[in-house]
Amino acid sequence: MSGKKAKKERKELKLNESPSEWAERLAKKTDFNLIKPFGPDMGMFQTPDEVQRKLLDLTDKILEDQERIDWGKNLVGNIKEETYVSNKDLEEAGLYPYLQGMLYNYVWNSLTRAGHEIETLQVHLDHMWIVSQYADEYNPIHFHTYCDLSSVLWLKLPIMEDRTKSKKLPEYKMQRDGMIEFVYKTACPGGLEKGSVSFMPQPGQLCIFPSNLLHTVYPFKGNGERRSVAFNSHWNAKLKNGKMFDKAMRNPSDQSNEEYKKTLRSKSEVSGFAERKQRSLNSGDPEEKNKV
Repeated sequence: MSGKKAKKERKELKLNESPSEWAERLAKKTDFNLIKPFGPDMGMFQTPDEVQRKLLDLTDKILEDQERIDWGKNLVGNIKEETYVSNKDLEEAGLYPYLQGMLYNYVWNSLTRAGHEIETLQVHLDHMWIVSQYADEYNPIHFHTYCDLSSVLWLKLPIMEDRTKSKKLPEYKMQRDGMIEFVYKTACPGGLEKGSVSFMPQPGQLCIFPSNLLHTVYPFKGNGERRSVAFNSHWNAKLKNGKMFDKAMRNPSDQSNEEYKKTLRSKSEVSGFAERKQRSLNSGDPEEKNKV
């Protein structure tokens, strides 16, 4: 088969593929690392160009919509434009299956690396929003509530002023303008551990991390937009021993689930308290009653 014909066939296959097939193909092309700079695992993905282009097109469209939803009312960022992206928007753009797959990949790898044997795993993307950041805007140190995981995928970086080169900062200073920093704890003063990690993200980079991990984004000087999408999600896992993962005990959405209740319900067992109370009643001993 000639090279031209093979290229044409590959193009036709791409045009005819379903969203799940598209997500699977792109997942195979995604570079993934599970890193542990301190306590929790962090998933670092480099997403394919196709994903970046689709997200840029979608976020352009949403930011240009005069009826867009301001999600910043729910956020702490000192950023003017933080706009909601619905799951419907993601599904229509064909992006939801891919992002859900990346969340699944992160949780599965993190749990199995910790020694857990998983029977079933479910993940759900709850809320996404655009962070359209310009000069002097920033995100103070914070963590995310009402979710299990937080994620950020960077789409654009501006040309930032190098303040050491312009002599606005001494050369010996490390410029953190536009960087994201994750903070886990106060580090050992002897330098034998890390308490925080900061880096300058690149377009297409996706980072997934536990929602209680503190993080901050520094302001910058310069022209242009630093754009990313951030999203919160939750997950539930059942282990091969039949038990629900402990995390589910703190997830209100699972508390009405009958399968979940079965794993927690006592099997007609009498509690120690009930046994002691019955014993004191049977004995008629007032001292025993007082103990209860």
